[in-house]
Amino acid sequence: MGKVVVEKCKSYDPQEVSRALNRMFEALGGVEKYIKKGTRVVLKPNLVMKRRPEEAATTHPAIVRELSKILMDAGATVLIAESPGGLYTHGRLASVYRGCGIAKAAEESGAKLNYDLDETEVDNPSGKYLKRVRVIKPVADADVIINLPKLKSHGQMVYTGAVKNMFGAIAGPLKAEYHFRMSDYDEFANALIDIFLSVKPTLNIMDAVTGMDGAGPTAGDPKEIGLIIAGEDGFEVDLAALNIVRADPMDVPIMRQAYARGLCQKDISRIDFSGSGADLDTVRVDGFRMPGSDFTKTLRFFDRGIMKHLVKVMEPRPVFRHSMCIGCSECARSCPAKVIEMKDGKPAVDLKKCIRCFCCQELCPAKAVYIRRNFVMDFLTRK
Repeated sequence: MGKVVVEKCKSYDPQEVSRALNRMFEALGGVEKYIKKGTRVVLKPNLVMKRRPEEAATTHPAIVRELSKILMDAGATVLIAESPGGLYTHGRLASVYRGCGIAKAAEESGAKLNYDLDETEVDNPSGKYLKRVRVIKPVADADVIINLPKLKSHGQMVYTGAVKNMFGAIAGPLKAEYHFRMSDYDEFANALIDIFLSVKPTLNIMDAVTGMDGAGPTAGDPKEIGLIIAGEDGFEVDLAALNIVRADPMDVPIMRQAYARGLCQKDISRIDFSGSGADLDTVRVDGFRMPGSDFTKTLRFFDRGIMKHLVKVMEPRPVFRHSMCIGCSECARSCPAKVIEMKDGKPAVDLKKCIRCFCCQELCPAKAVYIRRNFVMDFLTRK
């Protein structure tokens, strides 16, 4: 039975964040359990793209800053590393670090920002599809990896948290290759699990102070949750987070496949909770919108026999709002299947070849892409 710490943290006020993180470490056995003098720590936040902290699409800089201070006071060196969506270049990293407030957090705490673009392969004997995984080198070189996910909904994978956040250990172009090669949602979920297992973060600390629901992971709405959720087992952290937002883990492809592989349970009954929010009945939130959960559940019902032919009809699809489009071409560059082209400065998609990864929606800086569901699906999932 693993331990998950749920600490109340109602705001990103530095003192409140620092107190919550210190209480978290105390509950887990002390910061010295993880850090010795000279320990090389990599912090892996969720910096999917350039978004202001208040948009709730990325890990808040207050958590990165205050955690860095605690770790450095314990004798660690701290490097902040991420491979955001799109190109993996020095310029892209600098823009994302700056735009997400992480550059300032690093400056104020003394942590370093990663600009090393090298990659390396690591063995992954427990992988289902990926027995060797090519990850960004700073992650592979770390003594301790601390995973800093954001609690968010996700258009393709329903939910993104601790396990999915380690997809950012893969350099940008290779992410697109994985999307294209494993367009089936369950296959892609297993690839994400394999990547998480290959990296093996020492600790997972989830920013659930303000999460994102609706059209996540970048175009949804901020949702106040008021928690920091932490544990050594990322699957258990995700199970706890899903329970807190009243979502069924078996509607989430990653959790469903993890359960099938014996990596987690279906529920939280075997988790040892501690912290000021350990009584989950007192901290659960209502109305958290998981946009893909109804679709996933209904798809599993119909994906059999002759009804399989209805699946393609019912699949959601990306729609481009040209009135909001700024003509930046990011959707076309980011499309793993290369089925988006710019016509007269606006995107057009070949839906027959679309793999429904929704990278176009995820990486659109203008939030000009939304996911439209078939009216049959709307009827079948109406509550």
